[in-house]
Amino acid sequence: MTRSPRDLANQKIQLRKQQETLLRDLLTVVDALDRAADHWHQAEGTPRPVQSPLAMTWWQRWRQWLSLCPLIAPSPQPDQSATRAEVVTSARQGIDMIRESMLTVLSQHQIVPLPSQGHPFDPTQMHALGQQVDAHCAPNMVVQEVVRGYRWQDRVLREAQVIVAVPPGEE
Repeated sequence: MTRSPRDLANQKIQLRKQQETLLRDLLTVVDALDRAADHWHQAEGTPRPVQSPLAMTWWQRWRQWLSLCPLIAPSPQPDQSATRAEVVTSARQGIDMIRESMLTVLSQHQIVPLPSQGHPFDPTQMHALGQQVDAHCAPNMVVQEVVRGYRWQDRVLREAQVIVAVPPGEE
């Protein structure tokens, strides 16, 4: 069965739409990895406050419960602060490695981040979420990137969501 040129063109359009949907879904994973990396970088720099049992996740409560069980509890360790710092550093390094691997895979498929912070606002690649008075920055410059934008091949896959600078008195 031969296909008409119109059928082939429609198939190509459908395939591209499916690819775009998949790639946008993968960008949400990259966003989650970015947030996780930010979290671990902050955790490594400053001690986290002790959480109440209600604020803990189920696995944190489960670990706390296991540590109270005499048969399962790990042997006491001489310096828990050093161990905690090692765990935080290890977690940060692991998240960074996964994030970098994901960005490498995306770049191999011609998906690249759109530079936005510190650049002039470009409505073809960015969506302004708001404005911020900033006397040290030129008007219409991006002062904060809320969500990173990405380009796929020759088009914008996802617009960057940004905060744009305005001079004092124009907000």
